[in-house]
Amino acid sequence: MFAGIGGFRAGLDRAGGFQCVGHCEIDKYADASYHAIHDIREEERYYPDARKIDPNDLPDFDLLCGGFPCQAFSSAGRRKGFEDTRGTLFFEIARLAQARRPAYLLLENVPGLLSHDQGRTFSAILATLNDLGYRVEWMVLNSADFHVPQVRKRVFIVGYLDPGCAGKILPVFGTDGKALIQILGGPQGSRVYDPGGAACTQTAGGGGKGVKTGLYLMEPATAQPCFVDLCIGKPVLTENARCLTARYSQTTLCNHRGERSGVLLIKEATKRGYKEAMVGDTVDLGFVGSNTRRGRVCRDIAHTLEASCIQGIVERGGRIRRLMPRESLRLQGFAEEQIDKILAITSDAQAYKQAGNSVTVTVIEAIGRRIRALDEELKETAA
Repeated sequence: MFAGIGGFRAGLDRAGGFQCVGHCEIDKYADASYHAIHDIREEERYYPDARKIDPNDLPDFDLLCGGFPCQAFSSAGRRKGFEDTRGTLFFEIARLAQARRPAYLLLENVPGLLSHDQGRTFSAILATLNDLGYRVEWMVLNSADFHVPQVRKRVFIVGYLDPGCAGKILPVFGTDGKALIQILGGPQGSRVYDPGGAACTQTAGGGGKGVKTGLYLMEPATAQPCFVDLCIGKPVLTENARCLTARYSQTTLCNHRGERSGVLLIKEATKRGYKEAMVGDTVDLGFVGSNTRRGRVCRDIAHTLEASCIQGIVERGGRIRRLMPRESLRLQGFAEEQIDKILAITSDAQAYKQAGNSVTVTVIEAIGRRIRALDEELKETAA
């Protein structure tokens, strides 16, 4: 349910012992990526709209997965909960679970679901599943603990019909945790992180204004700094093509999709000629005479890099850039060959969206292994 590009499926495929019999996804671009990266069998069912699924049309299945839309419960979505039509899509999961009675449920959402409406929303979800005969457990897991360098906390809800499952799926503990190391603070989109730590949480609004993928201080690829002479009027593309991202919508700085990067600025044009930018200075990336210039060369960091502005910071021996779509998908645990197929058919904007909306594959793999082991145990006991 609400499959996106198939993070649940990818994780369960890696866990082994699972076979997908159908999926539901309303976004045509996400579904195209889903079909591109998964081995879809001819007999599998596809449903574009969860609200129009006829339970009698469903094949037999044991596990129902769903990352039901989280915008209604997240702070970014203004947390309208069940008043938002996206919030009511949970009840489509409940409707199908009631009709088909799968042995297991595996659901995912933002941690804000737990506190939304002072806990009443989550209580309604638990009560609904309980009324259907499911025992329910839940846990907040961080993707950074499951072999991907991304701080992404999500609540996972497990439901089961057999009381013998109690405590045998959750808790799941990862062993690969990393901390998020922030170098420069500020509002989201202007913070700069150390790539030695975990990445910030990937969102569907990655890239462009706000830079929801995060900004990272990177080690230089060469010993020599690259630079641009703004008096020329045509920025020079250097070997370090992704040094410093300014206006994302412009394509003059790079001819690669998503890499509207720019450069470390060494000289700034002034009325009297060139002015050298000192290391640590705030540097304006606007052209001379531009009325969109925001900032100046000065001995402070008041005007930290923002993707919606045209300014940056000269750093000694480093460069600042955002994550590329490929890196965002890697942070969600997708394999390189899957990423290749996604990027071959979709735009950067859609790739950012699909990565941000996905569940982290490695987390699902860990939970899937527990479900598979438990199911095998129950079958052996019954035999």
